[in-house]
Amino acid sequence: MPDSPIFARCDELVQWVLRATVRYPRHYRAALGKATQEAALRMQRELIAAARRRDKRSALQAADEALHELRALVRQSQALGLLTVGQIEHAARLLDEIGRLIGGWRKALARAASGDAAE
Repeated sequence: MPDSPIFARCDELVQWVLRATVRYPRHYRAALGKATQEAALRMQRELIAAARRRDKRSALQAADEALHELRALVRQSQALGLLTVGQIEHAARLLDEIGRLIGGWRKALARAASGDAAE
C-alpha cells in the first residue's frame, strides 16, 4: 500500500497542507486552515479505507468528494492571498495527479465489475 503512487502523492499533499496552513494568519487558521487540514486528512483516511475494504466504491467516492472540497479550499486560500504562486502550482499538480489516480482506480473497479457480470 505505501508503495502505491496514490498513497505517496496523498502523503505528500497532506504534509504540504499541514505545513502551509499553520502559516495562515490567526484569523484564517481556525476556520479555513482547519477545514483544509480536515479535508486532506479525510481524503487520506478514505483512500486507506478503500485499500482495505472489499467494496471500495463508497470509500473512493468519499475520497473524491474530499479531493473536490480540498480544491475549493485551496482556491479560497489563493483568493485571499494566503498562498504564493509556487505553493498554488505545487498544490494544483498534486491535486490533479491524485484526482487522475482516483479516477483510474474507480474505472478499474468498474471494468472489473462489468467483467465479473459478463461471466
